[in-house]
Amino acid sequence: MEETIELRELFEIILKRKWLIIIITIIALIIGSVYSIYMVTPMYKSDTTLMVNGSKGLSASDIAASFDLGSINLSQKLVVTYGEIVKSRIVMEQVIERLELDLTYAELMRKTTSQQVGSTEILRISVEDQNPEQAALIANTISDVFIKEVMRILKVNNVETIDVAIPAMNPFNIKTTLNIAIATVLGLMLSVFLSFLMEYMDQTIKTEKDVEKHLGLPVVGVIPDFAQAAKL
Repeated sequence: MEETIELRELFEIILKRKWLIIIITIIALIIGSVYSIYMVTPMYKSDTTLMVNGSKGLSASDIAASFDLGSINLSQKLVVTYGEIVKSRIVMEQVIERLELDLTYAELMRKTTSQQVGSTEILRISVEDQNPEQAALIANTISDVFIKEVMRILKVNNVETIDVAIPAMNPFNIKTTLNIAIATVLGLMLSVFLSFLMEYMDQTIKTEKDVEKHLGLPVVGVIPDFAQAAKL
């Protein structure tokens, strides 16, 4: 015969092992708090944005003639190209030398990202570092070196800074409230699972209901525990 479990029985199992559930949930909450506050190294990100204009440097009549979808598409393609120049060795090594960074080219590359903002003509340069001031300084220096290298290599002056990088106030990789909430929910789920697992593994007969449930026999009578009654 198939065994059916009533909703009331599930609540009884949870109530019977409520202290196990509470303790495990509290432990998970504490672990989540300690991890977020003490074990995660805070990282800060600073962004600088640049505007790429494929028509800059032309005369007014040339700009008017070229201001169409073709010129916009050209500028957008230039953003992608310039994004690769940002990560080039010639730019990064100048930044390392100028700021006297204790970093290799590969290490600075891992800290830096450059990408087009949507389908626009804007290039965003982002730098991550444990020091917010250092992250902003590196981002602004990369922008400065990059603009000068574009002018030197391509002989054009079509990049302008929109926003300079400023030190971030809060780390981007630490979300204490979210981590604690996730740890608490996981602890609650684990404790409830363990409660049901322990109940499932416990095959001992303790009450009259267990006799009827496991043996399928009606309970005719109950022998009282005189020793226990005497203590009361």
